[in-house]
Amino acid sequence: MNECKQIKQTPLVSICVITYNHEKYIKQAVDSILSQKMSFTYEVLIADDASTDHTQQILRDNYSNIENVRLILREKNVGINGYMTYQEARGKYIYLCEGDDYCVGEDSIQTLVEWLECHEDYAGVCGRRITLSERTGLMTISYNTSQNNTEICLNDVLSGKAVIDMCAILYRNFYSDGKYDYRYYLASRKVSDITREIYVLLHGNIFQLGKIIGVYRSDRIRSASSYNVTNTRKMIFEEYTGLLVKLEELIGMKLEYKEIKKRYTSWYDNSLPSMYEFLKQIPYIQKRVGIAVTMDFIKKRMFKKR
Repeated sequence: MNECKQIKQTPLVSICVITYNHEKYIKQAVDSILSQKMSFTYEVLIADDASTDHTQQILRDNYSNIENVRLILREKNVGINGYMTYQEARGKYIYLCEGDDYCVGEDSIQTLVEWLECHEDYAGVCGRRITLSERTGLMTISYNTSQNNTEICLNDVLSGKAVIDMCAILYRNFYSDGKYDYRYYLASRKVSDITREIYVLLHGNIFQLGKIIGVYRSDRIRSASSYNVTNTRKMIFEEYTGLLVKLEELIGMKLEYKEIKKRYTSWYDNSLPSMYEFLKQIPYIQKRVGIAVTMDFIKKRMFKKR
């Protein structure tokens, strides 16, 4: 691992940029952070998980000698880049920006910090996001505006009542408090947002502002490094439902997540028409068993209750 510089002053905020094969986006992501007007001490940790494209070279060429910026350029892919970076964050607060997302405006992080500094009883504060489709170039606001300026608790998330924009959140740095086992990668190496979201909410509620903080890329091209485009819907469903069971073991407590599991099940169920088409190609299913009976059996097996 190549660490280009160390920062001695203790920062109020650690801004973590997690990246892998983001050569098309990383400069926009980092520049959007450096353009923020912040009146407090901060560090920017840019951690690349041994990208196979030109991401590391772009980082060296543009950010290796900038004050408050520390490059963590891993020589081997570790798969737990986010977790390892959070462990090195020294700030009172953590703000995360994935290497293919970016901040908007100049006062986004400042707004979050000012709010959380004045509300010590909250574990974090978040804003909202804009979704950018890479395929169409369209930017949309698809979230429920009635949830702006509201308080969100753990049960709200587990019940599916609320969804937190994790690309627009500032939360207290709890990773060294020893309260829980924070090795969330043991629950899932692929799905980190929901585990990080639950860990934050285990420490207290989150307040959701109406301010747009960041831009999240969706509909990524197949060749890009993106969880949603490199995994099938079945794989994503199994990962999301499985991690909740494993997470209970890590934190040593039961989670009431039946409702959120129903939401995942419904989401996955919408992809079942493609399975119908597949079953039509099997003569035995058509003639002897029946497609409807087979589908019912599949759903019962895959969505069986805990």
